[in-house]
Amino acid sequence: MQNLLEIFKEEISEQARVQGRKYNLPVVMYLSVIAILMGAKNPIEISVWMKENAKRKEIKKLLGVEFFQAPKKSRLYTFFEIVDKEELERAFRRWIGTFIELKGEEVVAVDGKVLKGSRKKDKKAVSVLSAVLAESQLIIAHKEIANKSNEIPALQALIGELDETFSYGFDALNTQKNVR
Repeated sequence: MQNLLEIFKEEISEQARVQGRKYNLPVVMYLSVIAILMGAKNPIEISVWMKENAKRKEIKKLLGVEFFQAPKKSRLYTFFEIVDKEELERAFRRWIGTFIELKGEEVVAVDGKVLKGSRKKDKKAVSVLSAVLAESQLIIAHKEIANKSNEIPALQALIGELDETFSYGFDALNTQKNVR
């Protein structure tokens, strides 16, 4: 079974040029996930967690490095902006697949949500569609809902990416017959 860091290193491409690269994007994303699992709720808290824990020998052992410098919170925001969301999603789907064996007979509940704190002055809030295994309550996939769109095209794309043998449950919005 592969761990999340290995999967991130394989799936997430570096966005910065090699010369002058101070941070490794897959490692920063991995530590961000760890920080979130440890209770961090936003980039500021993630940055604080990294700063407090990056020098711990347990974290260095996890990363397989002797030295890791935590990025400042302003740089962390940049990482969250430049990471390829599709690569990140693919990595998470691979990782989740190491924990469960999908038989294709499961019930998947699908619902859209607006991400809290994602609205900016010049940008609308980000909306995503989440697919959850009903029995285990494990999120197996996300799909961003395009601006000026709704859940219907996102749901169709998500079903195409997952498995059509699942039994899907969703709200009434997705039962419309004439879809554009």
